[in-house]
Amino acid sequence: MLDEKALSKAVCRIVVAATGLPANKVILADNNTAAPAGSYCAVRLQNPEQFGQALNSQRNVPAEDDPQYTDIIAKVATQFTLGFSINFYRSGAMGYAAAICEANKREPIKALLRTAKLGWSRVSPINNLTGLYQAAMEERAQLTLYLYGESIAEDRVQRIYRVGFSAQTEQSGATAQGEVNGLSG
Repeated sequence: MLDEKALSKAVCRIVVAATGLPANKVILADNNTAAPAGSYCAVRLQNPEQFGQALNSQRNVPAEDDPQYTDIIAKVATQFTLGFSINFYRSGAMGYAAAICEANKREPIKALLRTAKLGWSRVSPINNLTGLYQAAMEERAQLTLYLYGESIAEDRVQRIYRVGFSAQTEQSGATAQGEVNGLSG
């Protein structure tokens, strides 16, 4: 499953590395706390969008109930495009937003993306939201950073190693019974 908080924190680290803003000035949006003093950034994960086909794989593991047998671990990796709304407030907002564009070409950003197991897709155009705020102009900028990620789900599938059967013919009523197990060739 997608861990929204961990993904958002990874994007906060990317913003810190790309813009040079201090880590305490790059916050998760909607956290119900007061805004930091001075220039700052708020990051919010928007609706993740699934794309492509899920990647399915299986592997054998020892059975939990009897190690002479094996179970199957079925893995499904769903691919997502993750849109993060990145909002910069106060002095330097437009410059900070511009620093995000093409940031994926920088080595520190590449390392952060690899660590978080994310891929860079694109950055939306920068929206200049500068406007009048409490009788003064306050610089604001917003952009959306699109990253690729995946959500992995694993399920244990227990194999059936022993099956009993009973069959009866319609004409004579003769009954055959037996057992098939995974150890008999």
